[in-house]
Amino acid sequence: MDLFLGDTQMQCPPFFFRLVMALWLLSVVSGCTQTFSTDVDSEQKISDTSGNFDGNLDVGDQFGSAIANIGDLEVDGVTDLAVGAPFDDNNGENRGAVWILFMDDDGRVDIQQKISDSEGGFSGELDNDDQFGSAVTALGDLNSDGFLDIAVGTPLDDDGGTDRGAIWILFLNGDGTVQLEQKISNDAGGFSGDLDSDDQFGHALAAIGDLNNDGVMDLAVGMPNDDDGGTDRGAVWILFMNTDGTVDSSQKISSDEGNLDRDPDNGDHFGSAVTAIGDLDGDGVIDLAVGASGDDDGGTDRGAVWILFLNSDGTVDSMERISQTRGAFDGQLNDRDRFGCSIANVGDINDDGTSDLAVGAKLSDDGGNDRGAIWILFLESNGEVISSSKISDTEGEFDGRLDDGDQFGGAITSVGDLDGDDLTDIAVGASLDDSGGVDKGAAWILFMSSIDTDFDRNDDGLIDVLSGNSVISQ
Repeated sequence: MDLFLGDTQMQCPPFFFRLVMALWLLSVVSGCTQTFSTDVDSEQKISDTSGNFDGNLDVGDQFGSAIANIGDLEVDGVTDLAVGAPFDDNNGENRGAVWILFMDDDGRVDIQQKISDSEGGFSGELDNDDQFGSAVTALGDLNSDGFLDIAVGTPLDDDGGTDRGAIWILFLNGDGTVQLEQKISNDAGGFSGDLDSDDQFGHALAAIGDLNNDGVMDLAVGMPNDDDGGTDRGAVWILFMNTDGTVDSSQKISSDEGNLDRDPDNGDHFGSAVTAIGDLDGDGVIDLAVGASGDDDGGTDRGAVWILFLNSDGTVDSMERISQTRGAFDGQLNDRDRFGCSIANVGDINDDGTSDLAVGAKLSDDGGNDRGAIWILFLESNGEVISSSKISDTEGEFDGRLDDGDQFGGAITSVGDLDGDDLTDIAVGASLDDSGGVDKGAAWILFMSSIDTDFDRNDDGLIDVLSGNSVISQ
């Protein structure tokens, strides 16, 4: 094997040639843009007719409107799920319900437990149209009794005024029933924040760890119809919690409060979704991603995600915005996609030291009207997007059947490595799925494939691949 250095020809052993090539490739990689992508390897649907789900769903329940990884509640080594059905009619119209799904590692349901106005040991008072189950998040073992606990949103609760909203903290037993509950609203739970009619406090929920370092899990609460600064601009409340499920103190983030350095616009619905993203910037404080599904960057209601770098008091230190025109996001959004209607931290799936996001766009029209989609965003530590992958009826190797109006992507959660293949898996709600009846709803378990890595050496938007000793743009 010959190596040419100027006019000199040298005979090189194979190992030396491989070393030279490795160093050359390193120099190529160091000067290029790295992109990541991921697809679906396989999927399992959970609905009235599939996934071994034996619960009774009725027409219009909208099972899958919310979905949360609640850890291994039954301690069998498999992650369990809580799934909202906010239009369930137990004891009254649209009072709502949450289903606790004890899962198998193949994405099917082992057993289930319903929590509603008449089931599951819940003794709190629900009224017609409260829509209990519109949001749900895991709280860990808040009261240290050995069992995992959850928070459930009831955004149309009328405490203090019409549709002001509320949250229920549910302290669970190991079988998924409720041991006791605590309500947080305009009138209950020690919450002293100012709510107005139609704010819909509790529309979105996320456990955010112990933000203020007092040893207790804290909550972020989305309120997308808040009118601070204008109509339906939206807001997020940071709730510093007590172990009994009451609120110790709170901080609002909106156009008027919390130190946002840019205001949402009218109709942005900031707070449509929330999720903790760990300490993205490495300052020792947990950061937050917030959906603004009505954002108009690039077109009407295309949607956006705000990355909020927080202070320990719940105010904002700095921010980055991801939309059709910002945050280095180069995916194609269309009008009314509602990107940011749901968000989930899916961990560091490309092993670059930074948490990545799954973001729903439930009104995406891939394959048909409002079938829905999700985007996987590979993030940098500054909150910008390195690259993205779309999963929909026509992209991402998703082979499940979606129909018009399913709204796949209306809810998302990471389920960790459900099937034990060392890859993060994802659960996605499709609340208007018609399996078994109109709008009964469904959830999809997506078993993900490994990460693909490509390089764009010239930063020209074309993927570069090695071919022999050359780099060729494709």
